[in-house]
Amino acid sequence: MVYTRGMTEDNTRLAKPVAYGTLVACLLIVIILSLQIWVQFITFDYYPWVLLFTYVSNGLVLPVLLLLATKSARFLMPTLVWLHFSMGVALLYFSQIYSPFTVTWATLILLSSIYYSWRGFWLSSAGLIVLTLCYISMFPENLLQEGGLITYSLLSALVVSLTILTSYMFVVVIKNAQKKNNEMRQARRSEMLQMNRLNTLLNSISDAVLTLNRYGRVTSQNAAAQAFFDTNQSLIGKDIDRLLHFKNEADSKVRVHDLMSEVKSTLHRDDLTTLNGEELRHVSLQMSRIRGTFDDDEEYGVVLILRDITKQKTLEEEKDEFISVTSHELRTPVAIAEGSISNLLVMHDRQADSDSLRAATETAYDQIIYLAKIVNDLSTLSRAERGVGDTAEEIDVTDLIHDMHGRYQKEARDKGLRLDIDVRASLPKIMASRLYLEEVLQNLLTNSIKYTHEGSVTLRAQLLDDGRIECSVKDTGIGISKSDLDKIFQKFYRSEDYRTRETNGTGLGLYVVEKLAAKLGTEIKVESRLNHGSTFRFVLPLENTESKN
Repeated sequence: MVYTRGMTEDNTRLAKPVAYGTLVACLLIVIILSLQIWVQFITFDYYPWVLLFTYVSNGLVLPVLLLLATKSARFLMPTLVWLHFSMGVALLYFSQIYSPFTVTWATLILLSSIYYSWRGFWLSSAGLIVLTLCYISMFPENLLQEGGLITYSLLSALVVSLTILTSYMFVVVIKNAQKKNNEMRQARRSEMLQMNRLNTLLNSISDAVLTLNRYGRVTSQNAAAQAFFDTNQSLIGKDIDRLLHFKNEADSKVRVHDLMSEVKSTLHRDDLTTLNGEELRHVSLQMSRIRGTFDDDEEYGVVLILRDITKQKTLEEEKDEFISVTSHELRTPVAIAEGSISNLLVMHDRQADSDSLRAATETAYDQIIYLAKIVNDLSTLSRAERGVGDTAEEIDVTDLIHDMHGRYQKEARDKGLRLDIDVRASLPKIMASRLYLEEVLQNLLTNSIKYTHEGSVTLRAQLLDDGRIECSVKDTGIGISKSDLDKIFQKFYRSEDYRTRETNGTGLGLYVVEKLAAKLGTEIKVESRLNHGSTFRFVLPLENTESKN
């Protein structure tokens, strides 16, 4: 391709309007020559080859070259060169330099400068000067009719100079216009690039970002805004107060349009709620003012950023509640242990009998064990939340059940209970977190042994028809009332049944079981009746995706 410095790819081929215009001009030349021959009955016998060349060039060669030049850049230069040559022949043999037709050469100068910049301008101008010299040297007899060599040369120089000067002025104007167009094109590209970057940035933000005019109507949005409002339709042009119905903590309505009139620079609110269907949603709102072009307070808009903080608020509430309940649950055993150890010191100073010392020691020991269980359960929850132990490994469920049976058989025997296992043969191995599965079985077993005073506890694993493994722990203990069944998985919850209160417990065991079961991708099912025992069961999924993550 032929390029000039600063030339764009669009200019490497001849523009179709230019080609069509030039083609029309060529056809007009052919028509004018034909009319001249017919009117004046001139045969041009002394220049037959020139006449033939002109007809062939303007009627055949140039149209073909013009057509090719609009298709490919490689034909651009041959077309312009042939156009100069053909027009030069026409001026030499059918006109003269000192004539109005010479001005038409300015068109060639302009075309050359457009496609080849100043190099094309000077070459085309030089071609006109050479053409003038050729005419003076080739047709000296015509010069006598025009006042002689000197007069004709001066007049021709004047016409050529005016033609070149006029072309120069047009070229300067065109070049300045091209320069401004290029600058505008570059500015537009830069603006589009910045806009695309900004749009990409805004669409990558998970928060809903909207711009509002001073009337509270949406003027732009990012992708997250549609997800926030749960719609596939554009929000542009809609009234923001029709989209959002905010209320504050005092349950009073809050209009976004009112907030717009209050904001001076930036406003932040995280005490707002709105309904998402039937679900209450907590929203964080950030609003920043956009000044008008002329810094007119009446001409402004705002950028509105909306974030769903429902989960964050819920976690904060759960955290506050957890800290409150934990501190309350820890306060009692710490106080009892502290009091028992204090009594030990006093009784030791008074040389009390060994039975009293042992009773105080056992009380302190029991409370410390109780504290240790709470800390262990809290540690288990913390590890689960942080993903410690999520790694899946191959587990032989049959071996695991036998291992759990051997681990807790002595504890059951000490209470006078029978710990049975019921494992069907040929259980397949599974991929799951061993830490979580052991913790679930351990908590269910210790819970059943703790609340069973006589009878047995059975640990069972069986293969279901769909290939999954169901594990269950069944006991003949005190059972659970219907009113307590929906609450037993709450943290620190303990039944009001006096038999439950007689047994020392943290109220975290089943809460931990439920959380770990969710990590394993399963759910704990409970069947129980008062005084008839309880059965806790869960089904291990075929492929534990949670543990793999």
